[in-house]
Amino acid sequence: MQSDGKIASELPGVMNDTLKSVGVQALASGGILYLTFRFFKRLNIQKKIASLLNENKASMENSTARILARIGPFEEGSQAILSLSWANLILGLRSGSLTASSVLRAYQAAAAEVHKKTNSVVCWVEGAEDQAKMLDTIPVGERGPLHGVPVSVKECYDIAGTYSTAGMTKFARSKAVVDSPVVMLIKKLGGVPFCKTNVPQVMYSLQCSNPIYGTTSNPHGVGRECGGSSGGEGALIGGGGSVLGLGSDIGGSLRNPAAFCGCYSLKPSGGRHLSQMGVVAGAGPPIPGIPVVGGFMAQSAAAVEAGWREVWGLDREQNCQMVDTGVLPLTWDQELYEKKPRIGFFTTDGMIDPAPGCVRAVTEAVDKIAKAGFETVAIPSPDIYKVMHHFNGIVLADLNKSMYGNMSYDVYDSTLNGVIAAITVYKLPWLIKKLIINPILGLFTRVPAVTSIFNTTTKLAEGLNSRDEFTRNYLAEMDKLGVDIIICPGQLLPAPPTGVLGTFVAAVSPYIAWNVMNFPAGIAPITKWSQADDDNMAKYPTDDLAYKMIRNYCKEAQGLPLAVQVVGRPYMDEQVLRILSELENST
Repeated sequence: MQSDGKIASELPGVMNDTLKSVGVQALASGGILYLTFRFFKRLNIQKKIASLLNENKASMENSTARILARIGPFEEGSQAILSLSWANLILGLRSGSLTASSVLRAYQAAAAEVHKKTNSVVCWVEGAEDQAKMLDTIPVGERGPLHGVPVSVKECYDIAGTYSTAGMTKFARSKAVVDSPVVMLIKKLGGVPFCKTNVPQVMYSLQCSNPIYGTTSNPHGVGRECGGSSGGEGALIGGGGSVLGLGSDIGGSLRNPAAFCGCYSLKPSGGRHLSQMGVVAGAGPPIPGIPVVGGFMAQSAAAVEAGWREVWGLDREQNCQMVDTGVLPLTWDQELYEKKPRIGFFTTDGMIDPAPGCVRAVTEAVDKIAKAGFETVAIPSPDIYKVMHHFNGIVLADLNKSMYGNMSYDVYDSTLNGVIAAITVYKLPWLIKKLIINPILGLFTRVPAVTSIFNTTTKLAEGLNSRDEFTRNYLAEMDKLGVDIIICPGQLLPAPPTGVLGTFVAAVSPYIAWNVMNFPAGIAPITKWSQADDDNMAKYPTDDLAYKMIRNYCKEAQGLPLAVQVVGRPYMDEQVLRILSELENST
């Protein structure tokens, strides 16, 4: 037996070893408990999302069946309605030769058919028929400017009795109690909101998919992307299921779907936009500096122009969205619209050249506008690397913390791959990025990683000042050349296969300069991808990973729409609308 003294001398070591053993066991147990918790939480989330998806599909199928039963067989008169130009549709509705109810039925049937092919509609507005019947009782002389026009609405806008989710589980079962101000405005003008359309998860991508409504595709090609984030609008309007729709834009979201799907749109100047009050913010409150702007998408430039003429023609007291202090009380400027602008153009931003058909669309548009009597001149594009520096610095200023918070009980869709990867790489130690990550990326692509984010008050203030100087310098370049309007690529490539643009984030490059500088920018469809474009891909560069991806995505693209952007100076949106109409009328 050991002596008491020896036991006493060894006791501290024994206790220390025991505590270490207990600590290791506790740590191991804690780790196992945490991993078990994460595992079952994920299973629960997946089960909930699968249930939401099934419920949404069943609800859509049932409501579609009810609407089609009320409509009855598709009539010859309905096809005639769908074939009407914007001017003749408005004339018929306001004169009484067409009823709001018959026009609504025609577009409900058409939308149901497009939805069957594209999965573009997430819900029908059940009160639309009653609103149309009410409008039919209004005397001809008292009818509003959009009297009886069916209007599709991007899913994020609140319409009383519907869900506004941004494709996210967090918001999946919270119904709006009242209409958003812009939906109120559409109704006040006589329009009939009749359905809501799909969006990417969080609305941060050009890829239109999410876990609770599924993937939306392009009406012009099976399995092709419709774009984002107003992708459901692009698919529905481009497929003929809606004549006028509401979307929004912070980095191409009104323009990319219009370009991919062959319709028209205008991203207005921030301040002249449709209010974003009553709109779900999947990524959290917007960062000051690059506003999310609402706008119109339509089958025709005439419809886009008419929407803006009416909104900007309202007195302040009549404009429902004037509860939003971010919307300026600027009115339609007919003198500016009639002033003949000088047109600048470019075909590449110098980072990634667009595919041949996209370049051809620009040259054809410039030729058309020159034949219409407008003077044209080449102009350098904004410095895309400075554009990306400012765009990423501002838009990602909170390091996606709000988005991650909203996604804490959700499954990440592939639409977010690029955004998550960019922030993950940015958060790595600077030495690893400088010595390993950035040099490796540089071997494969000239598209830069996110290198700076304005994530402090000082950085944001300095970044905004730098952005403003950058904008003034580009306006000075336009002044030097006497340019009022710019025609440039509407897309880097025709609509690619679904499911790839969440990763191929370089596809935003044609759009973001105009968000950074707050220039109005519209989309006009010009042509379609052709056999000649396929042949010209043989000469397309291969010295960048982005080029290799584009070459792959352009396979089997014949017949897909190709568009141009029409860009104007800040707050001179009327000139953009003028050129969109000129291009439409020149076809």
